[in-house]
Amino acid sequence: MGNNTNPSQWAALERLRFIERSAWWRGMVNRNDLQQVYGVSQAQASADLQKYLELNPTALNYSLKRKRYEGAPGMKCVLHRPQLEEALSQFLEPAAPGGAGGWGGSLSGGALDSSASVAETETHPGTRVAGVGLPQRTAQPAVQRAIFLASLQELRVRIHYLSLTQRRPGWRWITPHAFAHDGYRWHVRAWCEENKAYRDFVLGRIKETEWPTLPAGRLEPDAEWHSWLTLDLVPNPALSKEQQEAVKADYDLKSGRMTLQVRQAMLEYTLAHLRLPSQNGKKSAPFLVQHNKEAEQNH
Repeated sequence: MGNNTNPSQWAALERLRFIERSAWWRGMVNRNDLQQVYGVSQAQASADLQKYLELNPTALNYSLKRKRYEGAPGMKCVLHRPQLEEALSQFLEPAAPGGAGGWGGSLSGGALDSSASVAETETHPGTRVAGVGLPQRTAQPAVQRAIFLASLQELRVRIHYLSLTQRRPGWRWITPHAFAHDGYRWHVRAWCEENKAYRDFVLGRIKETEWPTLPAGRLEPDAEWHSWLTLDLVPNPALSKEQQEAVKADYDLKSGRMTLQVRQAMLEYTLAHLRLPSQNGKKSAPFLVQHNKEAEQNH
């Protein structure tokens, strides 16, 4: 009775999801994996595997030779939506000192060719997953606190801002109301009393703040923040047909185009993420361009 697996219980559901993730990404799962990762008994691990087979009968095939369950080629996931990021973090990244991180890089040597359990396999740190190392671009905690509080309670706050468009940095009054992330750093959207307009302020450029104070009065709405635009994007016609097909596959453009809803205040940030970087000092053609309906009609 104590070895029953009840999917309505959080701990049991997590073990069942582990079985599914392991079979899907590693191509295999066995009782030892569950025992090592969750500290359950052999009997409980067997019960978990049997319960998963009841929930997803065609997902696993048992290998008598290797004494493990293997994910079927046509396996469908029923307990989670597979994401590559989870596979990289859980099954490729090495465990950090103290046991944090992934489960020991269990794909080392090829999942289907290895009979080792999660706890038995090893990997070389930093050899399987890499990313672009960007510097942290953030503000001091005291600055973040003051700006967040001012935004939450609709207060004015005086900031010392390091501007790139003015000759010298200086103090100014702003009334923040929203936050925006451009993919690299946080901005605060705020009414600027100096410019008499809404502006984006990079949090990392706010050197210091005073404590938020009462608002100066009623402000007009931030039209650019509350206005939405529709971007109708297609592969750049300047690209070759082969390149355009690659762009369609890259962006999953099943209909040959992409429609995005963006805030007007976020338009430039969005477009920046849809362009190719410069190569050898020359600007490359963008992947996508805005679709010109009039040109299509006149063509």
